[in-house]
Amino acid sequence: KGKTFAVVFAFLLIIGIYGAWQYTQSLPEGNSNVNGQKAPLFTLTDIDGNNVSLESFRGKVVVLDFFYIRCGYCDDQFLELEEIYQSYSRDDVMIISISIDPTYDTVDRLKEFRTGPNQYSNLVYEIRWILTRDTNDVSTKYGIHAAPTTVIIDKEGFISPHSPFVGLTDSSQLSNEIDLLLNR
Repeated sequence: KGKTFAVVFAFLLIIGIYGAWQYTQSLPEGNSNVNGQKAPLFTLTDIDGNNVSLESFRGKVVVLDFFYIRCGYCDDQFLELEEIYQSYSRDDVMIISISIDPTYDTVDRLKEFRTGPNQYSNLVYEIRWILTRDTNDVSTKYGIHAAPTTVIIDKEGFISPHSPFVGLTDSSQLSNEIDLLLNR
């Protein structure tokens, strides 16, 4: 029994040391996502009738905001995203807000919701970035179960290792992640 315990203990100790060493290693150059989780590609139509393809934004950091109109914190998230929108060039960062309730969140309702205050929100905001409805199960592909949820995708099309951000997320936290992915 003593030898078995010693072998098991030594094995666990080696695994623990290796795990601790891996945790302290920096991210590999050229790939900001250690796990290499590729962002599922999608094409949707925005509320202005334009096709939006995730693949077309390769080379930019993409912020996906999953929301729905009747969500209590989603309009608060738009205030945080507005700061992101104003802080970065469209050459570097794109924001796409995707309604996860395409049945209730019709194009007409989303057009009204685009600028607050409105019948759905008392907050003052303006969604000047891409606004679309999830008509292709994008939220399912990304495993979205709550709103608001923010997923950040790096320039090579990999999901940020810290994504998703579930719940109301401060713009400074999002900026920190974006800056990391932009190598700033």
